[in-house]
Amino acid sequence: MAHEMYSGFFTEFYDILHAGLTDVDSYIELARKFGPDILELGSGTGRILIPLARAGFSVTGVDYSDDMIARCRAKLELEHESVKAKAAIVKQDVTQLKLDRKFDLIIAPCNMINHFLEPAPLIKMFRGVKRHLKPTGVFILDNSIPDIPYMVDINRVERIAAFEHPLTGTKIIDRFTSTYDFVNQLEHNVIHLEEYDEEHNLLREASYSITMAYYFPRELRLMLEMAGLEVFHEQGSLDEDIPIGADSTQMVLFAR
Repeated sequence: MAHEMYSGFFTEFYDILHAGLTDVDSYIELARKFGPDILELGSGTGRILIPLARAGFSVTGVDYSDDMIARCRAKLELEHESVKAKAAIVKQDVTQLKLDRKFDLIIAPCNMINHFLEPAPLIKMFRGVKRHLKPTGVFILDNSIPDIPYMVDINRVERIAAFEHPLTGTKIIDRFTSTYDFVNQLEHNVIHLEEYDEEHNLLREASYSITMAYYFPRELRLMLEMAGLEVFHEQGSLDEDIPIGADSTQMVLFAR
């Protein structure tokens, strides 16, 4: 039986899966340029939110998953009081943002917009972003550029990856299959997680399924424009200011 994606075992696995990404350092640098009051959309387990708070920025995170929010709050409890004072977490649908305040910087990191299967709710979220920006505020959208040849190669192919749990040393096996609907730009993912001890005894397992969309730069520019936001800068990487080109794997759009 498949479970809701951002719950249970997967919530814990999420941080292991994303360990070592360089986007945290990049967002700290961007916060130094555009902060200090920041709103993160889809803040999840606090992977980006907590380091931003540690760096001294005031950060509000919005998410809708109870398990992800609970994990973020549990991680925050381990932080110094000065860090906890800088972080706030709100359970809210990002298409219906109502926070009664405005921000210097709003971020939508790490493909969070791919959870929107149709343009209409995404445009609605962008309009909410516009309402919550200060007059000089900036919105940063960070997303992968779809690699169509690679997606064709892995379509319906099960991929298997192994991870070591950083706290317990157990082995986690991730079995991952993606099925693509290339006409409607949808990706159907089925994930099965298994955790084993040193004697290879199965400790727990869980299956998850989720459907996500994928977007290209031109359509995102149009949707931002329809929401009343102006794209004033673009980068082909979050780590460096290079143009979006044929070999780019990322699109980072800056709007106000």
